[in-house]
Amino acid sequence: MRVTVEPAQLLLIRPKAQSLAFLDECEARLGRRIEAVVSPIFQIEPIGELPDLRDFGTTVVTSSNAVRRLTDNLAGRDVATVGQATADLARSYGAQIVNSAETAQALLDQVEGLTSPVLICRGVHARIDLVTALQQRGIVAKDAIIYDQIARPLSTEAIAMLSDVRHVVVPLFSPRSAVLFSEQSYSAPLKLIAISDAVRLAWAGQGDVQVARSPTSGAMCDLVTEAL
Repeated sequence: MRVTVEPAQLLLIRPKAQSLAFLDECEARLGRRIEAVVSPIFQIEPIGELPDLRDFGTTVVTSSNAVRRLTDNLAGRDVATVGQATADLARSYGAQIVNSAETAQALLDQVEGLTSPVLICRGVHARIDLVTALQQRGIVAKDAIIYDQIARPLSTEAIAMLSDVRHVVVPLFSPRSAVLFSEQSYSAPLKLIAISDAVRLAWAGQGDVQVARSPTSGAMCDLVTEAL
C-alpha cells in the first residue's frame, strides 16, 4: 500500500514585509507556490529621538529595522553594518559602507574602518553588548536605541497550523524571534531553521534546530526549500 506523505507547511514569523520577501525568494527557488502562513511574532515600533549622526565618526546599524528608522540621515555617513541586506539597504540611502560583517561578533573581530566615536543604532533587544565590547578594544562607543521589537500573539491561522499533524517549517532569523517562538504552544512536529548559532542558542523549546551554512537569506532559503 502506497503511503502518501503530506508536504510540510511554512510558518513565517518575521515582520510582514520581510516574511513576504523571503516567501517570494523560496517560491522562486522551488518554482511553485508554498503553503505558508505569515504571522509576525513581534512588531517594530520606533522609540526615542533620532541621534545626530554628524557627532560620530562611524554609525553602526545592526539590522534593516535600524536603517528604515534612520533613512536619509545615513546619506554621506560612514556606516558599518551587520548583514548584507542591511548593508544594501543602508547603501540605498546614501551611506558609505566602511565595514560589513555577517554577524555582530564578526564585526567585533574586524573593527578596521571604525572611526571613534562610534554610535550603535539598534533595537531594545540585543544579543551582544557592542558598546562595551568596542570600548574594551579601545574604541569610544555609545548606544542609540531607536526601535523596539514588541511581542505579538500569533494569528488564528498560525495557531491552527501549529495544531496540525503535518510538519511545520519555521525559519528563525533573530534571537528575539527564537525566544518568543519558544514560548508558543504547539503539537505539530517542527522543523526549525536558524540563521546563526546565536539564534539556535536562543531557542528554548523542544526539538532540534538546523543552522544555515551562513547568516544570509540565501542560505536560509536553501534549508527551507529542502525541508519543504
